[in-house]
Amino acid sequence: MEEKVQNCENDQDGPLPKDRRITDFMKKVFCEYEKIRGKDASQGTFWDVVVITTADYAQKHVFELQIESKRKRNELPLNFPIYVVADPPGPKIGNGGSTLVVLSFLKLRLGQEMFDKKILLIHAGGQSKRMPSASCLGKIFSPIPHGDPIYQMLDLKLAMYMPFLPNMPPGVFVACADDILVYDLGPAEDSKFWSFCVNGFTALAHPSPVQIGTKHGVYVVENEKNVDSTKEIRGMRCLRVLQKPRITQMYEKGAVLSNLKFSSDITFKGDTSYTDSAFFFGMDVAKKLLHFYSENCPLTCEIDAYGDFLQALGPLATSEYIHNTSNVTHLTPNLVPTRLKIFELLKGTDINLLLMNASKFIHIGTTKEYIHHFCFDTKLQNELGLEKDCFNTFTEVEPSAKRQKFSDTGLGCIMHSCLPTGCFVPQNTVIEYCHFELPLQVGQNSIMSNCAVFEEELVDDISTHSQTPHNLFLHTVAVKHQEKTKYATIVFHIDDNLKKNVPISEVARASYLGYDVQRFVENCKLIQFQLEEHTGGVEEEGQGEGEGNGKAFTSLWQMSLFPLESSMTKSFMLALSAVKAAQSNNPNIVDLSNYDVVSMEEILEMKDVKAMLKYREDLFAKISKSV
Repeated sequence: MEEKVQNCENDQDGPLPKDRRITDFMKKVFCEYEKIRGKDASQGTFWDVVVITTADYAQKHVFELQIESKRKRNELPLNFPIYVVADPPGPKIGNGGSTLVVLSFLKLRLGQEMFDKKILLIHAGGQSKRMPSASCLGKIFSPIPHGDPIYQMLDLKLAMYMPFLPNMPPGVFVACADDILVYDLGPAEDSKFWSFCVNGFTALAHPSPVQIGTKHGVYVVENEKNVDSTKEIRGMRCLRVLQKPRITQMYEKGAVLSNLKFSSDITFKGDTSYTDSAFFFGMDVAKKLLHFYSENCPLTCEIDAYGDFLQALGPLATSEYIHNTSNVTHLTPNLVPTRLKIFELLKGTDINLLLMNASKFIHIGTTKEYIHHFCFDTKLQNELGLEKDCFNTFTEVEPSAKRQKFSDTGLGCIMHSCLPTGCFVPQNTVIEYCHFELPLQVGQNSIMSNCAVFEEELVDDISTHSQTPHNLFLHTVAVKHQEKTKYATIVFHIDDNLKKNVPISEVARASYLGYDVQRFVENCKLIQFQLEEHTGGVEEEGQGEGEGNGKAFTSLWQMSLFPLESSMTKSFMLALSAVKAAQSNNPNIVDLSNYDVVSMEEILEMKDVKAMLKYREDLFAKISKSV
């Protein structure tokens, strides 16, 4: 630990080059976090309370088990509470609704003391359909190739916002679970030029190309001529907040700034908009929201913390947004009236911005983003101190006729895994939580998560699957089936869209594994695949395909495509056989007709969390002995 702290110092005299300032600042952030990781956090400047939200009580249980495991391994700071708060049963209430539930929970738990606390609120619920390796155990516990033991997204979040705490009064800092912020706050003496406001809202604002603003919240800055983009961070009043606006709308509302120049760490061409990430509200707002919730619970509609809270703020805010439901997942009759109540509640509340002119906001919630940032984004890797080989052990395996040995491990990203030295992982592939006792040549552009090949469990010769196909996502999950632990290996093409709804009548043509579902069903003899069993609704995330036309819809998420096996090894090998059958012209590679098959939706209901965590703990112990 001492060595890590010593490495916090600059390795050169004098001012740092501009293109290294974020890297140097983030290095110090992690060094400060390492000082309290596994140690008493109450003696320094740290969060008084951390709250993580979940979609339901089952997910709450999963999260609590993992937090307990991290505490036992000294992976978290000590002596501060982490509460996991589930959304109540019933309609989806959104992260705004979750925020209200958390405030009510904290008031009951802490009483008046709540209003003296600095609270970090991380919204981490959801099914993670764009990154299914995080679906069962949660995206807040996704691995990050940094640290020893390896960081998870929770560690990153706890470390990432620590530098703000000295300039923050009691209040609630709201963040999400699948994004990363890298930044520089400039010289220590500049801290007098910015702070989080005691009352109202304070939001982090990041310079972005105008096109990025169409997918985010965008801030309209007061006195845009006074914006000094050469300063790393400065406070500025906000006039209004736009949510996912059109480019023309951004220009019309004054959200676009021209001719700004930033540090060489921040490079993009064209006009600038300031986009959102995390935000803070003071305890005056917390009291207003608590009163609102006491009068309007239980909630029966979806409230968005960004869309419904922030758009009501600033002197130029209007209520016109309450009728825009394009980003709402589930439309309910009282959605618009509830939005109007929130607007009336927060109308006139100030929102101040912290213009973080030396910052970058990175989303990491999809398979393609995962591969890009961990395999190719060398800038981010330097800024976060990410490694390609992070907390792994490599075992020697003697080559034989049955054991093909490859030249080297390649240059892919490997995290928390045990692999033979002969495994080859190409530079555009991510391996996490895997344990292979025999060498594999892993395919290009792939993600392999929680997969295992144990020699004693092998039935067939490993050479039949010594090379895995390209462009695959593979993730093995333990499930409870008929009171026994079984395993399903989820397998998709990296480009498959698990969320896209298709009419039941067109399921056979739905894209899957580079071809379509019909080819998979026929080549794998999946005679038990029944289309009429899959009844869906409107596409989630507000896409709304087929709404109101009387048709039944489904998606890859709901299709029973994954056979159950008795071990992780057999499940992994069977999945590879099924992929090869689906992608070849030979229909005799595999016969799934006698297998129980499940969907991703069913896997989440059947997941055997204790079995999954035991596998990871055993893997942790094996790696720890060798590093």
